[in-house]
Amino acid sequence: MVLRRRRSDSPRSFWRGLPHYYLFPALGAALGLGSPVGAFVLRYWLAAPQLRLYWMQYELHDNEVFYLYMGIGTVISFVLFGYVIGLRSERLKVGNRLLSARVDELHLRSVTDSLTGAYTHGYLYEVLELEIQRALNEKVPLSVLILDLDEFKRVNDSHGHLFGDRVIKETAETISARVRSHDILGRYGGDEFVVVMPGADGPTARHVAERVRAGIAKNGYLTTASIGVATFDGAAEESPAALLHRADMNLYQAKRDGRNCVRDASTAEAERRRRDDPRP
Repeated sequence: MVLRRRRSDSPRSFWRGLPHYYLFPALGAALGLGSPVGAFVLRYWLAAPQLRLYWMQYELHDNEVFYLYMGIGTVISFVLFGYVIGLRSERLKVGNRLLSARVDELHLRSVTDSLTGAYTHGYLYEVLELEIQRALNEKVPLSVLILDLDEFKRVNDSHGHLFGDRVIKETAETISARVRSHDILGRYGGDEFVVVMPGADGPTARHVAERVRAGIAKNGYLTTASIGVATFDGAAEESPAALLHRADMNLYQAKRDGRNCVRDASTAEAERRRRDDPRP
C-alpha cells in the first residue's frame, strides 16, 4: 500500500491553519521592521553617489534615534493593527467554516433518505445520467441493480410499520455492506432499492447481486429479496429510464420465478428457453 502525504503535513497547510490573530501580527511585525530598512535604503539612494560611502559611516550614528523610533514604533503599531484585523478575520473564517459545514449538511439531507441514508430517487436518476455519459465517453460497462423485498406488505401487516421501517433500514445497511465501495445506493420506492455500479460488467453485477440477496436472506426478518440486473456496455446511447426499465423487467422475472433470486438478461432468456422446450 502506498501512503500519500496528507495535506495537513505540508508547510502551506500549516500557514493556512495558523489563526489569523497570530498570522496578521507576525506579518505586521515584518512590515514594521521593513519601515526603517526601507527608509535607510531610500536615503542611501537619494544621497550623492560620490558621498554614499561617507554617508553610510555617519548615518546610523547621527540618526540612531530616528531609526530606533522607526524600528520600535512602527513594529508596535503594525503588530497591534494586525492583531485587531486578525481577530476579526478569524471570526469571519470560523463563521464561513461553520456556514460551509451547514450547507454541506443541508445538501446531504436534501439528497438522502432520512430512514436509510441512501440517496433519493431524484438524485440517483441524476447520478445515473452522469454515469451513462461517462460510460459512453470511456467505453466502459455500467450495471444497475433493482432490488425489491418479497412480500413486504405481509411483514408490515403482521408486525406493524415500525418493524417494517426497521426491516428497510437493516436492508439498506446489508446492501451497503455487500456492494463495492464505489457503488451508489439509492432508495427507489417504499421497499425498493437501486444500486448503480460504475465499471461493472454483467458477471460482476450478478455476483454482487447474489451476495446482496444471500445477505438479506440471512437477516432473519421474515423476508427475502428479488433482484433485477441490467448492464449497459457503453457502446450505444441509452437513457437512464431505458436502463432502469430493463432492470425492472428482470426484477419482475425474478418475482415470477419464485422470488429470492437474481435475474439478468442471460438468466431470463435461459429460463424462457427452458419453459418453452418441450423435451422433459
